[in-house]
Amino acid sequence: MPEEAASIVPWLRLSMRMPLQGPGGRFELDVALEAERGAFVAVTGPSGAGKTTLMRLVAGLARPAEGRLTVGGQTWYDTSGHIELPTRRRSIGFVFQDYALFPNMTVRGNVEYAAGRRRDRAWIDELLRLSGLYGLCDRRPDWLSGGQRQRLALIRALARRPAILLLDEPLSALDPPLRRELQNEVLRLHRHFGTTTFMVSHDPAEMLRMADRLLRLDAGHVTFDGAPLVACGGDAAGRGLAVVAEHMEGPDADGWSSVLVDGRLRRVRYRDRDARLPSAAPVLLSADEVRVDALAAAPGLGRSRRGDFAGAPVAGD
Repeated sequence: MPEEAASIVPWLRLSMRMPLQGPGGRFELDVALEAERGAFVAVTGPSGAGKTTLMRLVAGLARPAEGRLTVGGQTWYDTSGHIELPTRRRSIGFVFQDYALFPNMTVRGNVEYAAGRRRDRAWIDELLRLSGLYGLCDRRPDWLSGGQRQRLALIRALARRPAILLLDEPLSALDPPLRRELQNEVLRLHRHFGTTTFMVSHDPAEMLRMADRLLRLDAGHVTFDGAPLVACGGDAAGRGLAVVAEHMEGPDADGWSSVLVDGRLRRVRYRDRDARLPSAAPVLLSADEVRVDALAAAPGLGRSRRGDFAGAPVAGD
């Protein structure tokens, strides 16, 4: 293959179909996507849309009715070619929502077991040090805090040096300050090891901070695939979508505040003129207002149903 052609072949290419049962009845998961090496993709959508199933398909923990998955030039799954690479031979790390740690093993034991037969003590020590768990390596999971257990689940998933890291809402049970701290930790390790990361999330602020791409699933179909600036809500035509911005400063004497949208500072007026927010607090703005430079008359501020960030609820929430 010519060098020019080879350079444009996607590192990951997936096309899969699978019947599912959701809250509204039976539907079909039908997803086709491509991803480059080192990408951080947030996967969002309503409960029962097929998000976790998509992760399990990549990991080989579920079998599609029809499909194909290639990663780095290697075929992991192909129904037409009768190819099915078992989970243990796929270069993946999976962090489940409940962490799934081994309670009878120490911190080091959990990581060593995940590393498999080719245990490299120096590599395991590096992971323990990077996560701040080196001094706790003889403790069992029950003796760790929630944040420490999350860090252990993360480095255990990295123990086999996976090409793909799958995160199924690993931070959803944590309180906001700790969640933000561990978002930074996940990002740091993602960048340090250069993994391709897929993360299921329902938190708009989390997706904005961490992902470079957002994939929204509705009833098994991709209804949005693009920059994470537009998050959580609406339909494929963009109706009802909202944009997550970060409050920077204000309001001033005239009621104007500064927000950061997609790396650019903008000026907005909140309907709640008495709102006082800390720097970097996430707010939701209507997509229509973001399409113009002025960003005037942004939605009022309130509490989301999650209760962990200030902002107007997304349309339809």
